[in-house]
Amino acid sequence: MRILLVSPASNASLIALTEVGDITGHHSYMPNLALPTLAALAPDDVEITIVDEQVTPIDFTQHWDLVGITGYTTHQRRMLDIADEFRRRGQLVAIGGPYASLSPGHVRPHTDILFVGEAEETWPQFLREFRAGYWQPEYRAVSAIDLRFSPVPDIQKLPLDAYLAGVVQTSRGCPFECDFCDVIIYLGRKQRHKSAERVIQELEQWYEAGYRSVFLSDDNFTVNRRHATEVMTAIAAWNQSVSEPIDFYTQFSIDIARDQDTELLELCARAGLKQAFIGLESPNADALREVKKRQNLRSDLIADVHRVQQHGIVVQAGIITGFDADTSASFRSTFEFLQEAGIPIVIVNIMQAPQGTSLADRLLREGRLIPQPFAEHKPTHFHTNIIAKGMSHHELVAGTVWLLNRLYAPEMFLERCRVLAKNLPESHTPARTSRRALEVWQRLLASYTALGPEFSELPRQVLKLFRHRETQGIGTALIHYKHVVATLRRDALWNSELGQRETPDFSIHLPDSDIEEASHA
Repeated sequence: MRILLVSPASNASLIALTEVGDITGHHSYMPNLALPTLAALAPDDVEITIVDEQVTPIDFTQHWDLVGITGYTTHQRRMLDIADEFRRRGQLVAIGGPYASLSPGHVRPHTDILFVGEAEETWPQFLREFRAGYWQPEYRAVSAIDLRFSPVPDIQKLPLDAYLAGVVQTSRGCPFECDFCDVIIYLGRKQRHKSAERVIQELEQWYEAGYRSVFLSDDNFTVNRRHATEVMTAIAAWNQSVSEPIDFYTQFSIDIARDQDTELLELCARAGLKQAFIGLESPNADALREVKKRQNLRSDLIADVHRVQQHGIVVQAGIITGFDADTSASFRSTFEFLQEAGIPIVIVNIMQAPQGTSLADRLLREGRLIPQPFAEHKPTHFHTNIIAKGMSHHELVAGTVWLLNRLYAPEMFLERCRVLAKNLPESHTPARTSRRALEVWQRLLASYTALGPEFSELPRQVLKLFRHRETQGIGTALIHYKHVVATLRRDALWNSELGQRETPDFSIHLPDSDIEEASHA
């Protein structure tokens, strides 16, 4: 039996990967763990081929007994296009993963076999039945998977020279109840964990494959303090035992900065954690309350961010615009918050209401949910399936475009780097200056020169700020900066003059008139 497993690439991710490849020589940040996990679940006599479209183009001409496709909500259009093309050529297609599980009705017309939920039990069941000569049109997980019985991903099926970082998943699920989050719908609010020993086992296979950067892929790594302590204690000991320590990245909530959690934060730093994505979402407390983001409701978010930075951990911030509590004045207050916090890497998205979430249910009742097919019409960072409450749709998009232009105006980005540098601890060990690191730095400088004269000196200015400081996150920040500029330029939304304005310009023309009309229909 020959099976092709495919992970698609979205338009936005392809732009980011171009930046990564041009600068680092790798083709992608990291792989999708779903594919090597499915490969590990297959019997030895099943021939599994993995194609990660972020790395390798899809060859539609070969014949397979089955083509399996997985993807997130951001991949929905490309995932269905791939499925339709394989089916047009007479291939049997199965689709599963987060998007298929959240929107099975939308995926169903595009696939022969639909997988809903986690696949550790349903995938082996399908393979047994398929080999026996029959299969069901739908396989649905009936319970959450005990991660002790999830296999070690077969990473040897991946093109291991293509990725910048390895991935180890230590848990699934999140106990919080943010009403816009689809993770708690797909994976549940009861967090399930792998043992510390199992985490080390998976780390070792990435280490043996030559990786020295690993992403701990968790929906909220530190939400279970006891488990996080056990895992980080094991990682710290392991990382001290190897000749070339690994740098780690993960995502957690800002509540890790509480006084009572100082010991865990210090442990994360000792273990080698260099960067963390934190969903800060908004400095507006009313906005956080409305979506039940209670873990962010602290007296001083900026002080919390600085505390994380002072442990040598670079914060990447997730920011959302379009909360019901937001107004046209919210964009400037969000910008000022991020500048004071000193967060160079800011990922800004307009509020979305994924299918199945409590937010989608509420907006549907209120008549403020744009139908799903329309929400797909414009696959950019600036589309949304919600009708804003505190401003017009045009104001929401124009304010978000201003926020990105303002945040990534070179002098504003440099100012956030300056704040970060003041908070990071001094480095007492010389930075690694391998030949490869020097080559990457040279390519980085060349790529900024190609952006234009206003950008050419930015990398040198940034590096100068971090002299004698921990700098592991700075290269990532500079690559991300290039990606943001490239994305805005692609969408004809990069505007140097707009970035100089202290407040949004709501009179600017935006290429979103079709969405504007639908949102008011």
